[in-house]
Amino acid sequence: MPTLFRKKPAPVVAGASKTMPRRVGSSSAQVAPTYVVPGYPGAAATAAHAEKGQRFRYPTRFWLPLRLVGYALILLSVLNLVNTMTRFVQLLSNFSVYSVLLLITAFASLLFSVVAAALIADAMPSLEVRSDGLAMTEFVRWRTLPWQRIVKLHSMALPGERYVVFVQYAGAPLSPEHIVYSLLAGLGAKSGFFYTSDIKDFDDLTRLILDARMRAVPGTRVEDLLVEDVPMPVVQMAFNPMGTLTKVAGFTEGEVSSPLMNLEERPTIPRSQLIRMQLGITLVPVILFLIDNLVNGGIPILTNSTGSLVLGTFGLLAIGLLELPFVALAIQAVGETVLGHGEFQVALNTYPYLELPRMLGFVVIFALIAIKAPFILVFLVWLGVLVWTTYLTLLFTQRLYRITQNQAIMAGGAAAIVQLFVLIAYMMLRAPGLA
Repeated sequence: MPTLFRKKPAPVVAGASKTMPRRVGSSSAQVAPTYVVPGYPGAAATAAHAEKGQRFRYPTRFWLPLRLVGYALILLSVLNLVNTMTRFVQLLSNFSVYSVLLLITAFASLLFSVVAAALIADAMPSLEVRSDGLAMTEFVRWRTLPWQRIVKLHSMALPGERYVVFVQYAGAPLSPEHIVYSLLAGLGAKSGFFYTSDIKDFDDLTRLILDARMRAVPGTRVEDLLVEDVPMPVVQMAFNPMGTLTKVAGFTEGEVSSPLMNLEERPTIPRSQLIRMQLGITLVPVILFLIDNLVNGGIPILTNSTGSLVLGTFGLLAIGLLELPFVALAIQAVGETVLGHGEFQVALNTYPYLELPRMLGFVVIFALIAIKAPFILVFLVWLGVLVWTTYLTLLFTQRLYRITQNQAIMAGGAAAIVQLFVLIAYMMLRAPGLA
């Protein structure tokens, strides 16, 4: 039977058993609850929990800032809409294309602000176990997910005895941001949401979800629902970058007789998969560019921005796709210069992971674009994203060849140069906004 999750023993419902596997290299035993199929003696207790609607929340210091940011985004967008409508009314006597652009940009800004606000505010939802399903907060209301729709619980361990669980469900998404969360979890365009071990009574919550789902669909086993140690690249790279890189690149542990013996054998990632990964990463700045143009009035049919829009779209796409082989070649060149031997394939396999943490920065950039924040703020956040990717590339190259930071600087510089080109192209070709 699968085991989940915590070192600290958690209360179990009546009739459930526990195992106590010992962690390798640890002097203490890890207590992990286990689960049984529907019909066990504790089912009545679980049903009682669901009947009274047991609620699970994050500490206030976690969820409150996210909610405040979400509300602030919508408030700023509404104020912008009011200001734009005032200008629109003043221009009614001289109605023109400019008047239409004012309306389009204002409502586009409001729409994207709501999306950004929900994406941020719902990142740490409160959950409630009910008889008819799992209820969750959705920004300003509660939505209930029927138990039958839950497909799987994907779990991943983080450093410090922490865990992330992604609840995947079938059917139409309860909210659009649930598709974005699935993409961040590395599961493709499915629907689902996260909760972490920071939520109150994390073990009880997970147990109750599994128990209720098995009762709703008789014959279902825990093994059918719970998938442990699932790779979630964006989350892993955000919270444990070096540990993730060690696994992906196949770094050997301990000392080696030569830096050229630093790697264990790893299966080669197919080029088609690498291209898909890089294309997905590259498309994010392109989408931001298109949204930026829409909220700032760069609409081809109504303005003469068609040339810059097409050039910006394909230019950002080309630079982004070339980033992977260019930086991999730079990392190989560092090895050949310092040691007489470079690792191109390992760099090619690993660099997309170095780019993944920038996705979290792009969420912030999306929110700033949606509310029409001054571009200097977008520029500064993007610069921070650039620096972080450069730093990770530098650390990876150091670890790959076991060389000093000064020797690895060329690889980090290559990553910075490509991203700088992306940022410059974005700045030059974006719509300047309506006066």
